Amino acid sequence: MNANVKIALVILVLIIIWFVSGLVTGNGEITPADDPAVASELTKVRVRWVEAEDYSRQISARGRTAPNRHVTLRAEVSGRVVAVPADKGQAVDEGDTICELAKEDREQRVQEAQASVAQAEIDYRGALKLKEKGYQSDSAIAQANARLESTKATLRLAEINLANTRIAAPFAGFVDDRPVEVGDYMDRNHICAEIVEMNPLKVVARLSEREVVRAEVGGKASVRLATGQLVSGEVTYLSHLAEPQTRTYEMEITLPNPSFQLRAGVASQVMVATQVFQAHRVPASLLALGDGGELGLKVIDRDDRVDFVLIDLIGDDGEGVWVAGLPERTRVITVGQEYVSAGEQVVAEEEEALPVAEVQSAQ
Repeated sequence: MNANVKIALVILVLIIIWFVSGLVTGNGEITPADDPAVASELTKVRVRWVEAEDYSRQISARGRTAPNRHVTLRAEVSGRVVAVPADKGQAVDEGDTICELAKEDREQRVQEAQASVAQAEIDYRGALKLKEKGYQSDSAIAQANARLESTKATLRLAEINLANTRIAAPFAGFVDDRPVEVGDYMDRNHICAEIVEMNPLKVVARLSEREVVRAEVGGKASVRLATGQLVSGEVTYLSHLAEPQTRTYEMEITLPNPSFQLRAGVASQVMVATQVFQAHRVPASLLALGDGGELGLKVIDRDDRVDFVLIDLIGDDGEGVWVAGLPERTRVITVGQEYVSAGEQVVAEEEEALPVAEVQSAQ
């Protein structure tokens, strides 16, 4: 090998050693991000630490409030109305008299039936004593017992008819309507009043085929009424059969209403919580699209390099969006993300954790 070739090889080796030593950073050497001359050429971005939180996916539905129970009280006997103690709109307790009919001769019928029962008991006991002495047949005993049972049945019927002259509230609630007045004559099945139970109150809504499988009885719900009131409740009923025309399933949510401030028939927006899992809440303005149209976020790794992480958009609470797919704790680029790309070295300036709404307004 001639001298020129040897010199060329030595120079080549030295160049390679110099080049490699410039890329590898040892102890005490300055990295590109720490070198002021190099850092001045890197893009500066602002970042913020975000941490995973418990998030519950929400089911949204529209509904309307309704009484927990609504019954129509009807007369079971005929008669003239002699008293209406409960006025329309009045609160009543269980057992309170709503309408009272004239007793007419019903008390006398009870007394007559009681006397017949007493006579039949005497006859039956006498027949038993005669049988003990051998003077009475089994057939006569059976006839005496039948008369006794018949008179008892007549007495029970007379007592029921007498009790039915008083129409009482089956539960505590309000008299929603009372179409009769004192002096009116009521036949059987005529309406005395309508009673509604307002505590608790319920919201009736409908869910689609996809939504109903995510809801469950006992789930927590938030209800915003058209009146502006916001109330928390619990899912107490889910239909197993779809409504044929709309293919939707009925859902009922029970709301506490001890002060009776909530009224029936009010339009409501219902949010029902489903399964809970870990997710991050970030401003919607930080979402970006990858080269293939994938949804993601630009984050910073431990070496201050940009990374594009694919995420799933799972919810929106009005203050930000909830996403899944990020590490439990990560640094998200909040300012400057549109000027950098994945793999790029940047200068990251950390900012204090701000409410998502403030970060959104700063974009």
